[in-house]
Amino acid sequence: MSTDILDEDVGQLVEVALADLKRIGVDGSYLGKNGRSINDPLIIEAVLMYCKANFGTPDNQEKLMAAYEMMCTKIKGGGYHRSVD
Repeated sequence: MSTDILDEDVGQLVEVALADLKRIGVDGSYLGKNGRSINDPLIIEAVLMYCKANFGTPDNQEKLMAAYEMMCTKIKGGGYHRSVD
């Protein structure tokens, strides 16, 4: 099995997580737009949690998605709708 196949799947999950964060109002400057790196620990943790919850069929998927939703709640209230600049 090639790791490239898994890389593509995980990459797709990352893109979906970033799109979901954009949907809730996170400014693109936090999401790696315009050549920026994603450095914010809450954004990184939210994306990781989303990927862990949706890659394969983890036994604790409900808990992982609840943790992702909690991260989104924190992000919504954290001023992430404004640009980093």
